[in-house]
Amino acid sequence: MGRQPLPTVLSLLADALGAAGQGVPTGWRSAARAACPSEAAQALEPACEGRGLWLPDCMSPLPLDTNTVPAQLDRMAAAAPERLAAEVTERFPNGVPPAWRRVLDRPAPFIRGYAEATASIWAAFAPLWRRSRHLLELEAERIGVATVTGTLDSALATLGPRVRRTREGLSLPGRGTDGDVLDLPDRRLLLVPLVSGTRGCVIGLGRQGPGWIGYPVPGLRELASGATTDRRSPDPLEAVLGGMRARVMRLAHRGLTMGEVSALLRCAPGATTHHCKLLEAAGLVRRQRQGQRVRLLLTRRGERLLGVLTS
Repeated sequence: MGRQPLPTVLSLLADALGAAGQGVPTGWRSAARAACPSEAAQALEPACEGRGLWLPDCMSPLPLDTNTVPAQLDRMAAAAPERLAAEVTERFPNGVPPAWRRVLDRPAPFIRGYAEATASIWAAFAPLWRRSRHLLELEAERIGVATVTGTLDSALATLGPRVRRTREGLSLPGRGTDGDVLDLPDRRLLLVPLVSGTRGCVIGLGRQGPGWIGYPVPGLRELASGATTDRRSPDPLEAVLGGMRARVMRLAHRGLTMGEVSALLRCAPGATTHHCKLLEAAGLVRRQRQGQRVRLLLTRRGERLLGVLTS
């Protein structure tokens, strides 16, 4: 698991530039926008075209980098124009758009703008990153439990609203209508918690090093409200799936109807359906219609997971 802050800074930058909404709290968004120099934002406009923020690999974070943030930004600022040009050309095989052609003609303002924007946002958010340490430790524990118990596949179904576990792999936000699907057995994958927003999603699938996915660290709402409570739970099932979905799993073990599950959870039917869909995508529960009722049941995989983590 990567715990470098630069992916979080990139998520905040994408939100501040309006390139991709990350669900950043209003106060944090205002702070990020105020920290981002206007000239830097203007220089980065080509990277904001399309459905998100795209940067060449030579300017993307390396979540396993042990250097300080300033050192990493210095490395990015020294990116050779030739490498930048090669990656941009590869990105647009049918022809480089005019905005990016201007970057290739004069790469220095673009590189400098990126370095200045990320450095400024990091300076503003470094205290928040330090306050989030307990959340990052809890998330490392959650993923660690999932790894040693063989339930990591289930944990992948809880990486935020913009990443979905499917039979084909992980469905990620991408250029296509339905996004991109990452076939998990194809490569090593690094999970990187983001301290930015509830819809945070930053992805690095470059050719060098492991691929990585940045996703919202659980507990962001509490952090934004100023709470610093240690949310550590002795319940392994909750550690892997989160509190609400762990409760859904236990109710599914009882074979209750969806209405009964909603009543016991004390949440709206739509919220119950949302959690059930995530568990279904992970192959842990199934919904079975019986007349006018829909009953929630565990799959064999769900039964095994429940048995392992509650024994």
